[in-house]
Amino acid sequence: MEKLYPGIGIIGSEKTSGIYGLNQGIIDAKGTGIQHLFFNQFSEDWVHSASCMIKKGQTLYYGNRKKEKSKHQVHLTPVDSRIEQGYMMVDKFVEPDLSFTHRVYAFNESQIGFEVCLENPTRQRLTLDVYTYLILRNNVKNITQIEGDKVVCQRKETRLEVKAQKDLFESFNVKLFNESPTGFLYQTTNALLYDEIESQEKIEGSDLLVGVLMGGKLDLEPQASKVFKWTLYFNGESDNQLSDEVELDGMRQQAQAYWQRYLDQSQFKPQEDSEYIPINLIALKAAMIKGFVPADLTGHYFSEGMPSYYARDAMMVARAFLYAGYYKEAKSIMIYLHERKRKKTGEFYQRYNGLGQPSEGANNNVFHQYDSIGYFLKNIYDYQLLTGDKLISEHEILLLLEALYASEKKYGLVGPEGGVNEGVYGPAFITSSNMCIYGGLSAAEKMIQEEQAIHKIKRLKNEMMKGIESTYEEGVGYRYGYVDYHDHLIRKYDTPVYFGCLYGFDLTENMFKTHQYLLRDASYFGEGIGYSEQEYHHGPWIFNTAACAEYAYLAGDLAHYHQKMAWLKKHSNQYGLFPEAISADNEAVCYINPLIWAGAEFIAASFINHRLSGLDQGALDVQYKSQKDY
Repeated sequence: MEKLYPGIGIIGSEKTSGIYGLNQGIIDAKGTGIQHLFFNQFSEDWVHSASCMIKKGQTLYYGNRKKEKSKHQVHLTPVDSRIEQGYMMVDKFVEPDLSFTHRVYAFNESQIGFEVCLENPTRQRLTLDVYTYLILRNNVKNITQIEGDKVVCQRKETRLEVKAQKDLFESFNVKLFNESPTGFLYQTTNALLYDEIESQEKIEGSDLLVGVLMGGKLDLEPQASKVFKWTLYFNGESDNQLSDEVELDGMRQQAQAYWQRYLDQSQFKPQEDSEYIPINLIALKAAMIKGFVPADLTGHYFSEGMPSYYARDAMMVARAFLYAGYYKEAKSIMIYLHERKRKKTGEFYQRYNGLGQPSEGANNNVFHQYDSIGYFLKNIYDYQLLTGDKLISEHEILLLLEALYASEKKYGLVGPEGGVNEGVYGPAFITSSNMCIYGGLSAAEKMIQEEQAIHKIKRLKNEMMKGIESTYEEGVGYRYGYVDYHDHLIRKYDTPVYFGCLYGFDLTENMFKTHQYLLRDASYFGEGIGYSEQEYHHGPWIFNTAACAEYAYLAGDLAHYHQKMAWLKKHSNQYGLFPEAISADNEAVCYINPLIWAGAEFIAASFINHRLSGLDQGALDVQYKSQKDY
């Protein structure tokens, strides 16, 4: 299937997480390969670029960049870009007299392997210089130095170690350079292109980035190939120290075994099997460190220079893990949120920075986000049903509910808040948010014993249901809701109503009618589903389309379920991961590639059959017929 969007992936394992891409840069100028990399936490970014660099004559190749002396760089397009076996990112570039294929993968606690296969298609011997291309971020506390045939970057108790294959070269070189203070780099490439910059043995306390070259010169016979390998790995204070004799030849086998053990945790079978499922399950695991799952790693949704943990996005990822049978990962995400600081009202903050501290404001100041309480409580309940493990006490549940009871109300609806839409129309009492809150209340009702508390929940649910139904209009379905600055209904569609049903709102007749209207009114490019009639990322959104597919499955509309899933696969990137949204003006243009929630929603949709068999469904109060009856 031809893919429209560049292959950009999530790379990481148990304690590392980062973004990787060779055919579209995230970072300015010479950023390529790994362009953000975090270890143990998301507060400190270690890597600006990590890939391989090849010099042939007076031409440099690094990532997708081709650079000749005194000429601007050229961006090459890979002839093949994919993920192999779910975990290994592969990009092949072909020049008239040289082909090279990059393979990169993470494995074990904190190791990443790099390979470049060099192929000589000519009848002449080629002489090449082959090196690591590694640019380390720095701060005044870092000490980076050459230790024998390794490079070590020490930051507090953590060591980042770099080792490269030596036996390809007659003479193996290790070089260290002070780079520029910005992303517009030149020292490291010039060091190889012009051979005029002197290497340093140790760089300490510099605020400049640091360039690392490890490799040498080799001959490549006609019609022959050679593979150059290197690795970077972390040793933290509490980690098992890796041996100095890191085996480069066995890295790929270790990675395959590591990821197979992870995939084998679950015995669940997806509704629709495909190669995209292990790819995205591995990407979701790679994105996480200790329960912190970032909203994205491209930099778009960073906060204070660090990845952000959005309560909403994180709960969507936790739900995907629950459906797919990865309870350890789901639990860690929910526990992480449970341990965060909350507002005085008792509600969660919308987002937390890489240190786990509240980080509101910027472009996403949404007043409140009460619906995250609904997501959290429903996930907690589903986890309890699936595992028998009660993650929080009844007292803690009641404390969360107090934020809902104390909130403002309008026509029975809880608010004002930003909801999934993050306040696109200002502070609002939103239909879809209240559906999700309603589902969370239903979950709480089943987890507590106190009769008076149950009665209080039922009373709020009844009022909310009246408010939700007041937003329904025949012929168009549920509308967005009400704002706090006037009293009339916001007559806009809002496809997050699908999430309401996924989080426990009743599968009502009005919701099924709304589904039919949204298929008619909210569609782009055939099966893609839009958001809420707003201009931000104008066009179809991946997680909204996946939510529509999930709802269709629950409602018995299997035709649209399969059609939406086929459309999603067609709109993944070359690695099989998913962008956030697609431009309505040009289907070949996507936004935020990849987004963690988008991949999670694809997984949730793939395993939606287990929601029916394993989890509480709430009221199934409509016996649905085929869609032609509506």
